[in-house]
Amino acid sequence: MFMPQEPSLATSPASDRTVIVTDATCTACGCLCDDLIVKAEGGRIIEAVNACELGRRWYFADHAHDELPTATVDRQAVEPAVALDRAAEILSRAQAPIVLGLTRTTTETVAAALAIADRIGAVIDPDTSDGDRARLFATQRVGRVSATLGEVKNRADVVLFWGVDPVVTHPRHWERYSVEPRGRFVPDGRAGRTILVVDSTRTVTAERADQFIRVAPEAQFGTLWTLRALIQGVPLDPGRVEQATGLDLQTLKNLVDSLKAAKYGAWFSDSRLGSGPGGAARIEAALTLVRDLNRFTRFVILGLGAPGNPAGAEAALTWQTGYPSSVSLSRGSPRTMPGVTSAEALLAGGRADAALIVGDGELPGLSDAAHAHLERIPRIVVGPKATAPGSTATVAFDAATPGIDAGGTVMRSDGVVLPLRPPLHPSTPTDREWLQALETRLPF
Repeated sequence: MFMPQEPSLATSPASDRTVIVTDATCTACGCLCDDLIVKAEGGRIIEAVNACELGRRWYFADHAHDELPTATVDRQAVEPAVALDRAAEILSRAQAPIVLGLTRTTTETVAAALAIADRIGAVIDPDTSDGDRARLFATQRVGRVSATLGEVKNRADVVLFWGVDPVVTHPRHWERYSVEPRGRFVPDGRAGRTILVVDSTRTVTAERADQFIRVAPEAQFGTLWTLRALIQGVPLDPGRVEQATGLDLQTLKNLVDSLKAAKYGAWFSDSRLGSGPGGAARIEAALTLVRDLNRFTRFVILGLGAPGNPAGAEAALTWQTGYPSSVSLSRGSPRTMPGVTSAEALLAGGRADAALIVGDGELPGLSDAAHAHLERIPRIVVGPKATAPGSTATVAFDAATPGIDAGGTVMRSDGVVLPLRPPLHPSTPTDREWLQALETRLPF
């Protein structure tokens, strides 16, 4: 293993030769397409066959580390050993440390971060958005009828997109998994499927669907609950239905008929359904609605998935602690209290006194109050270009980019584990190697 504590860093011995990687996995969006052919030459990626526009932008971005310091302390370049010692000192002295980020790295790196959290008694939380927390809470309460995307491709003849626009956000989802591909039991591909879209605005996906129903954001819960009632055969008053949903009763009855007529149905949404007040209730309504449909036909519900590896981060935490997020190890054993041990609650409440951020330093899901407190405490950031100019980290370590010049595994939103096959040779340590080196410096 490459030892990042050594002051002399190796450079790529294979930077000048041509490398072609088949079955490369792209992490630019939640599709995690693993059928790409990526060509690298002279230490740069020059071709990405089968990649969508999002994938091409990700592969062809500047991933070079040549002009960046390997490690910094207070924005000054230092030897890696000096930075590792300073990071270990910060974490060892912290009374309420927190480990976050974790969604843009490999599952193996999440396990290494968890080992550090266990050593220092930290809270570890990969899910910083209210939508993600609502999704987990609702799923734990009522469960989820799910499947793999391969099963959807081969069996689904009715597909519903609720509040999502995959043609824009997940470009190959439409062509590879949900709508256009010919499946074993859907040999006609698009012609053999009915596509339904429910959203607050007419999206690009809605333009390509067979039916579009406009539902205002504030009417989503009422609409979901009304659909549940119709599925169960409950008599409803048309006036009250229109008041609650903004839709006439017959429109909703027609939608229910389309869902029940499926030989195999697939429902796709994302964490935005859980964003804002009442988010967990909306997601719970969607989950139970799909469960109700299984009294009449086979129906599953899946998320589109976010870029990187959020599903893998949750899986690694569940595997090792029993909880997918907001895990506190401060008492020597795992425990979780949603809303109390979450990254958002600890930071917004001013309780965390040091942070280890792995993979993604932007953390867009945090509130302004949480970001403000994060800026006031010592921060150790490990990730690609973490030492770039403009970084405000107390200690930063530049790391190889998963899928570009670092390997490992990631998990798709349907639970399928995929390997990363990087086309470039690493010229800087991986985030996992940095974390392993940091752990050796922490006291038992």
